[in-house]
Amino acid sequence: MPPLTRRLAIALALAAAALLGPGRAAACTVSAASTNLGSASSYTVASTSQAGSGSAGLQCDVTLALLATHYIALRVDASTFQLTGPGGQTIPFVASLTQNGPQLPLNTLQNLSSTPLLTLLGGAGNTVPIYFRTTATPALRAGTYTGFLDLRWYYSVCSVGVVACLSYSNSPGLTRPLAGTPTLLGTGAPVRITVSLVVQNDCMITAPAATFGSAPLVGSFNPITRTILIRCSAGAAYSVGLDDGANADGSVRRMRAGTGAAASYLRYEIYKTAGSTERWGATGTARRSSASAESNPGIYDSVTSQGYTYRAAILPGQVTPPAGDYADTVRVDVAF
Repeated sequence: MPPLTRRLAIALALAAAALLGPGRAAACTVSAASTNLGSASSYTVASTSQAGSGSAGLQCDVTLALLATHYIALRVDASTFQLTGPGGQTIPFVASLTQNGPQLPLNTLQNLSSTPLLTLLGGAGNTVPIYFRTTATPALRAGTYTGFLDLRWYYSVCSVGVVACLSYSNSPGLTRPLAGTPTLLGTGAPVRITVSLVVQNDCMITAPAATFGSAPLVGSFNPITRTILIRCSAGAAYSVGLDDGANADGSVRRMRAGTGAAASYLRYEIYKTAGSTERWGATGTARRSSASAESNPGIYDSVTSQGYTYRAAILPGQVTPPAGDYADTVRVDVAF
């Protein structure tokens, strides 16, 4: 062998020895992962699927892995495919390897080797992504809902090489000829993926307009009663407040006609019940609790509406303002 050729052969052998030494890279690693589907109101979760994605627990060094034919397979060992939350309530979910893809089945080996590595390892940090989506579920209590997938990865991916692959990173017990089909799968590499979703309290409020009609004098207006309907998340105790409106003078509510310096005002008040003289306000004891509703008092199921009947009256003892259309806007708020 000519001297130059011999030196190159020795150099290649040394390079190979160095790459095969104790410091060589592991092409793939497996680690526990989690996917947070975020937070949404109970009524949003009741009507709309919640979706998100994260790591499926397998990460590979793409630079090394692309050098040779790979083998990667996956099996779901265990899952209820449900998120469980307060009171044992559950939200079904689907886990898939593609967005809006089919559900990963239990105890069925999914051979992913035909998928190009750059596509398969398309998640953050060269991870295999996994996608989750829930089934719309009504009447949920607020709280954190969690679930899991126990996955088992089988892989044989190039871990050492420059021009050709010199060594493979295999999952525990996997045996195969180079670039061939495994002859033994071994135990694989197990990993748990956790999934979570936060369900928030929410309410649906129906507050009809309150109209006093028309009269020539302040003292001619009769009090009126109206009912506010509120429907809140299951199991939620809450209180209801009314603010002072858009034209208040201190803590006195006023309706307004006109604008600017030409504006005129008509003072009125809103009381907690049809026969009450207690002002319904926005803070402290001026609020009303869900237990004080005229219809369906207490704590309910997100489906049942609770009714709060109030009395509104034009305040006596004020000078009759100029004729006009007087109006105000009062905000209804619910606090949990």
